[in-house]
Amino acid sequence: MNDISQAPGKVRKPVVRPRDAASLIVLRGEGKELEVLAGRRSPHARFMPGVHVFPGGAIDPADRIAWTREAGTEALGPRLARCARAALRETWEEVGVLVGHPASSDPAFSPTTPIERAYNDRGLAAAINLLTYVGRAITPSHSHRRFNTRFFLADGSNVFGEPEASAELEEVRWYPIGRQPLVFSADVTRFMLARAIALRNGAATGAAPLFYWAKNARRIGICGEASRSP
Repeated sequence: MNDISQAPGKVRKPVVRPRDAASLIVLRGEGKELEVLAGRRSPHARFMPGVHVFPGGAIDPADRIAWTREAGTEALGPRLARCARAALRETWEEVGVLVGHPASSDPAFSPTTPIERAYNDRGLAAAINLLTYVGRAITPSHSHRRFNTRFFLADGSNVFGEPEASAELEEVRWYPIGRQPLVFSADVTRFMLARAIALRNGAATGAAPLFYWAKNARRIGICGEASRSP
C-alpha cells in the first residue's frame, strides 16, 4: 500500500531507477598546455542534448566478462572492473581511440567482441591498471533518464589513435583547457574534471566523492568504492 500522501487528483511521477554507466576523463599536457578529450552530444540526444561531455555510456552485460587482453582488474574489484571496461569501450566507440599499452603476450583465447578485436589488431592490452578512479555521480531523481556513473581518469600518453566524431559525439577533439577553459554545462562534469586534474597533479585529498542531489540541492558525499590503482 502506498503511504505517501498527495493532493487529490495529483499523480506522483514514478522515480526512474538509475542505470549503471561509466565515463573516461582523458588528460594530457601540463599547465597552459593541459588538454582534455571531449565532444559535444547531438542536439537530438535524449539525454543532455547539445552539451560537451567526456566519452562514456551505460554498462552492457558483456562488460562484466574479462577481455582477452586486459591488465589490472584485480586492483579494482568486480564492480569497478566492469565499469572500467565500459569506460574504455565507450571511449573507443564514441571517439575512436584506445587506451592501452603494448601487450606482453598473445591472448589465450580468440577475441570475440569488437572492442577486444580492436585491441588485438593493434597488439595492445586494455590499460585498466593505468586508470584512476575519480568518483561517482547519480542523476537527480526528477530526471526522465537517470545514470549511476563511475568516472575514471586516464593519461593521454596511453592513448592510441586519433580522436574523431561519431554518431554519439560531435566536435570531438583535444580541448586546450589550460589556455581556454571549456565551458561544461553540467555541474557534475565540471566537478569531476576538477577532481581528475587534482588527482593527476597529486593535489586531491579525501576519499573518492559521491556527487548526488537531495531535496533539489547538490550534495557531495563519500563514494565508498575505492580504487587501489595508481
